[in-house]
Amino acid sequence: MHIKRVLEVWEKGMDGGYLGNLPLADDVPVTLLYELFCDEQDKPDPDMLLAYLLDAPRVARLQPWVAETLDAEQYDYILSAYGLPDLPQNPT
Repeated sequence: MHIKRVLEVWEKGMDGGYLGNLPLADDVPVTLLYELFCDEQDKPDPDMLLAYLLDAPRVARLQPWVAETLDAEQYDYILSAYGLPDLPQNPT
């Protein structure tokens, strides 16, 4: 299973609507993600498989791994992860 991480983009506020996903680069360090959120976890999530609401400083820390410019003043972001099955290799 290959883990993909995205930032869910939402309109600001509690009643804001979902706008879409922005992919994080595959090389985003899981250790960085864990460092950003470990103090908020009830149970350790070192693989960062749960979803986390990002504040402006965390959005800024993740900007290098997102192709689009992030705007924490205009949007809310949630770090999320999902699994993709590993595809079998074609024998040659």
